[in-house]
Amino acid sequence: MLCVIVASGLFAALFLYSTTRREVQIAQHMMDDASRLQVGKSSLIDVLAFARRYNGEVGGTTHGKPCLESDCLVTLAPNTNDFWEHHPKLGYVADRISRRGWHFSLWMWIKDGKLTAIEQWFGYSTPQISPFVITTLSQPGPGLCRNPFFRLHHTFVAYEDAKHFAVWVDSAAAREKEMLRLNLACASSFSGCKDVAQMAPTAWARYESDRSLVKSDSWAEAAQDDDCR
Repeated sequence: MLCVIVASGLFAALFLYSTTRREVQIAQHMMDDASRLQVGKSSLIDVLAFARRYNGEVGGTTHGKPCLESDCLVTLAPNTNDFWEHHPKLGYVADRISRRGWHFSLWMWIKDGKLTAIEQWFGYSTPQISPFVITTLSQPGPGLCRNPFFRLHHTFVAYEDAKHFAVWVDSAAAREKEMLRLNLACASSFSGCKDVAQMAPTAWARYESDRSLVKSDSWAEAAQDDDCR
């Protein structure tokens, strides 16, 4: 009996590892393909084609409403394997052995027939840590003026929110889009993702640089922004 339990545990752990690696690879392809869509230019047809490629969910921004050219929300996630739902006991064993999980999803908003925003959600969890990153690519909105980090640059924002690390990049700022790049590979590594700095290295480096400026005396001068008054 003990041999059966050990064998089942090893099988579950190996299957979980291979499944995670496959899903991370799919997520990386999703992230690369999504970067080719253009906010303000890509059409609803372009986004729906992307959704079909990755079996995304399509609907209105209000729950239960249909996707319309005037209002549509597309969500996609690579971790759609239903093996664990069909084998809950193996899933329980795998969870007890690995004691860690991860999440990646893409969210795309369409208004009046055009793509208006893309968000990436990337989370990792163990019994000790649960770092989470949300990146947004869109045109700037008036609400950003309340963020001191936005008033430093106007083309990007990276800061620690209450429950996650947030990154926003202006869709017109081509040079800043590297900040949206996530290190998804750590989710399938044996060591796992240690922190946000590892999950979003470029954005975290910019945040650390800006954080020291915001805390310095030079912040008062940098904050004098006529566009945000």
